[in-house]
Order: sequence, then C-alpha cells, then structure tokens
Amino acid sequence: MINIRFSPIASTTLEPLKSLSVKGYAITLNGEVFDFTELQPGYQLEQVDIKSDWFVDRAVMSFEGVLSVAILMPYDETVATDAIRFPESVTVTAAGPVEIPTDHPAQPPVTPTVEDNHGLLSEQENLH
Repeated sequence: MINIRFSPIASTTLEPLKSLSVKGYAITLNGEVFDFTELQPGYQLEQVDIKSDWFVDRAVMSFEGVLSVAILMPYDETVATDAIRFPESVTVTAAGPVEIPTDHPAQPPVTPTVEDNHGLLSEQENLH
C-alpha cells in the first residue's frame, strides 16, 4: 500500500505531472521509475537520497509496510480548480495508474454579454 500526498505548486515553467502509476513499491512518474522496494519497515529515505525533484519530502515505510511519499504537482493557475490547488491524498492498494488531480481543469470564466436593447429606446419611441 502506498499513501501519496500531492504538493501543488503554481508554475508554467515546471514539467507537469502527466502520468503516475504504481506497481508494488515502484512509483512511475512521467515514465521515470522510482523503486522503494528496498526500503525496510520503520525506515525512511531522505528526499535528497531519492535524487528526484518530483519528491518533496522523505519517503517513509511504516512498520505495517505502508509507503508514504509526497509528490510535486505543478499546475497552471489559469485553469486550476480547488481540487488542483488543494488535492486530496491518495491511498493506492492495487497496481495501475493513479488519477492525478490536474486531469480536471476548471472551465474558462464566463464573460457576461451586454444586451443591445435595454428597453429605453422603445419606451422613448412610444412617447412620441
């Protein structure tokens, strides 16, 4: 089992998190595999030892065998919803792809339209 906490950051220059999948204790981010299989229960691996900017904190293996990681999640502020800005943690119990909160962009803002006839001209025409 893996607990994934997303760490959102507004950025248009960082590579977005496009794909995330899990198989055992191996996490694949945008095609790059990070295997935590050797991390023993009760131990942790510091972020600098993971050697990837995708991980923003240490990886921790609980005594129960649950791996916990925090993954960087760059997003575009112009299309971000609250689900992207404040993503929920994910607990992965089966191998396969993991849904990324950035898959659900906000709809563009609605621009109000101005009506051509506000009724003023028709009222004035009736007065004459």
